[in-house]
Amino acid sequence: MTFDSPFSPPPGLANPHLQTIFSSVARKIVVPKPIKAFLTTTTEEIIEVAGVRLVVHRNAQPNDPQAPLILIIPGWLGNSRSSYVLSAAHKLWQQGFNVVRINLRDHGDTTHLNSGLFHSALIDEVIELAKHLMTDGGPRPCGLIGYSLGGNFALRLARAIPELTTLAVCPAINPYETMRQIESSVIYRNYFVTKWRKLFREKQRHFPTLYDFSPAMRLSSVAALTDYFIKYHSDFDDTQSYCAAYDLSGSALAGVSAHIVAAADDPIIPAHFYERLPASVTVDLIDRGGHGAFIENWQLDSWIDRYSCQFFTQRLGS
Repeated sequence: MTFDSPFSPPPGLANPHLQTIFSSVARKIVVPKPIKAFLTTTTEEIIEVAGVRLVVHRNAQPNDPQAPLILIIPGWLGNSRSSYVLSAAHKLWQQGFNVVRINLRDHGDTTHLNSGLFHSALIDEVIELAKHLMTDGGPRPCGLIGYSLGGNFALRLARAIPELTTLAVCPAINPYETMRQIESSVIYRNYFVTKWRKLFREKQRHFPTLYDFSPAMRLSSVAALTDYFIKYHSDFDDTQSYCAAYDLSGSALAGVSAHIVAAADDPIIPAHFYERLPASVTVDLIDRGGHGAFIENWQLDSWIDRYSCQFFTQRLGS
């Protein structure tokens, strides 16, 4: 896709690690007033699909309930209130789209809703949720945007529901190699370890007779936590078979129509993973931007929000 305004990071914020950290951390500190106002138009719903209860947040167009619908899936351990999700949803809503922000199982303070644990290979419940949201309220054009692991989910949804117009931002294509990439950085490793331990603690608090995650609290790497989780809390034989269950390398996306936008300097998802995807998956590789960040000014606005608006306007109208 040719975008009207190429991404250009501001002076002092071109480093991919700064881009990634500012997007994840700094944007949480101050919520802009327009987004606060946008949140007052939000409705929260608990939807049961495939025997699982999932939480979504809707922002409908008050004067056009049949406007195209955009579903948004956050990244791993992110949620519907993550700053990048709110920012994208607000821009899309301003553009005239109906928007639904999805929480994956156990994400976004929902550990109490289901006794079973989230893992990244769980796709059936998300497919059923998407189908429900697409038909709820009558037929209309539907799009989907996912970030990082959410981008992996989005691409699997595109495979299962071809009528979705799908945009994946810096999607995790090769989960095992992505985990190794996270492990190579003490900053990213500690970030995800801290968040995953918090999720385990919350799950145990709500289901104390089912879970005792005290061994996990002594583990200090994503790889060790993954090995522990797979061994004691999953049906997979090992970490490699678990990662293979949602690996999208090689021909896994053959015939799938979707669009990827990613950064060549992404410190978590190396750009070479996008080189050998099927021709049906188009890739827009941007020189800079970090991991899903694309911060374009010191007000911490994200270029990817404008990109998404143009992408869905071109494909779906609004």
